[in-house]
Amino acid sequence: MIYLTAVNVIISRMGKKVMIESKLIEILDRFKGMIGESHVLSEPSELASYGDWTHLPSRPSAIVFPASTEEVSAILAYCSQNHIKVVPSGGRTGLAGGAVATDGEVILSLSRMNRIGVIDPIGLSVELEAGVITQHLQEVASEAGLFFPIDLAAKGSSQIGGNIATNAGGLKFIRYGSMRDQVLGLEVVLSSGQVLDMNYSLAKNNTGYDLKQLFIGSEGTLGIITRATLKLAPKPKGFRLALIGVNHFDDIPRLLEEANKHQLPVSAFEFFTGEALSIVLKQYQQIHPPLETEAPFLALVEIEAQESEECHFDVYLERVFEKNLAVDGMLASSSQEFDRIWSLRENISESLQSYGYLHKNDISLPIKELSQFMRYLEEIKISADPVTLVSFGHVGDGNIHLNYAAKKEDIGAEEFHSKVKYIEEKVFLLIQKFRGSISAEHGIGLLKREDLTYTRSELEVQYMRQIKNIFDKNFILNPGKIFTEKMI
Repeated sequence: MIYLTAVNVIISRMGKKVMIESKLIEILDRFKGMIGESHVLSEPSELASYGDWTHLPSRPSAIVFPASTEEVSAILAYCSQNHIKVVPSGGRTGLAGGAVATDGEVILSLSRMNRIGVIDPIGLSVELEAGVITQHLQEVASEAGLFFPIDLAAKGSSQIGGNIATNAGGLKFIRYGSMRDQVLGLEVVLSSGQVLDMNYSLAKNNTGYDLKQLFIGSEGTLGIITRATLKLAPKPKGFRLALIGVNHFDDIPRLLEEANKHQLPVSAFEFFTGEALSIVLKQYQQIHPPLETEAPFLALVEIEAQESEECHFDVYLERVFEKNLAVDGMLASSSQEFDRIWSLRENISESLQSYGYLHKNDISLPIKELSQFMRYLEEIKISADPVTLVSFGHVGDGNIHLNYAAKKEDIGAEEFHSKVKYIEEKVFLLIQKFRGSISAEHGIGLLKREDLTYTRSELEVQYMRQIKNIFDKNFILNPGKIFTEKMI
């Protein structure tokens, strides 16, 4: 009897498996009919690479590549009717697991929707599709004598739709703001397949609720962005760049204060620790130390330069030394030197990979609270050993990238993750105390959804859930990101 029961169970499971496989074949055939057979992938070898920079395991059942809003609409209408879950995919450069399929979802890639419309040189705007690569837009704008200011380390692969869905910031945030500040209009396909056309090129439109703002930063959980109209800016005539070493972190915000007093057109204001610099120099031995005097903290100050600003910049640099804010510094005197100074900051993340174990936080604080936060952080670092806390970031907008790193010979994987969780909780409580954010740039995704309440009140989260329920009542869009299904 036991044997027969086991056989029956096996037969039942096999029958269920056959039914699942049969249903999947039916679904794939429908997708192929909508967008063409060559634009639907389902082989395991093809699916394996569609995750993001978190390297979390991604388990989609298929990947579809629509070429138009109409095709996206048809796919989502079918998925909604059949309760098929969908993960939108851009350049997959996120660090929160926002583009990862965890349970057989269908990945919808916007990569074929990469057309850029005619640039409006009078209204300083451009209409384009969501799959356009960020760097490509920068190049097209530059050829037209204009400038697209969102500048990311991942600009060579990140897509505009993903930038909008995560409200990307980047290096020029201090002067131009985030992606939210660049968006004039959006076209969004809802989970039902309906197309919500908000793609205006109006600089001013004060007619009721601005619904497009809900989709900016929503991580693909409310709808799939297919087209956008973005602002462009006049092309800067040039940039000047200085690297300044200081003895105390408190001096970093004071350098920014001096720049504001001198009314400098600051386009980037970055900081990194002397420890971060030493990690880069060890990894890239062809790069020489930039300053004669070692400093515990360094600031990278970039301005948009015209003749009057160049003079003001020189006066500013003289002033920070007169006030003993700096122990050493250098001014880029050539394009090669300009690139070399920037490389010190941009190579930190890659250099940290050599540590072995690495965990990242992307946090922000009110700028006025940064110094006090960093003092508390020094106390936390003492108890972290053998985990090292390495920080750098866009201090001009209060954004710090906090990296927990350890050598494999000093600690095991399980102990590392356990210790990081313990330290991270202390850091998040500190962020909550200062009314900061646990995610300044990369969103919530899968990795930070349990920590959302460190930044958002219960009432805010409650309204977020209700908004999700309005736009995606069947919970098919990017499930598990920001919220779990049970939370809705």
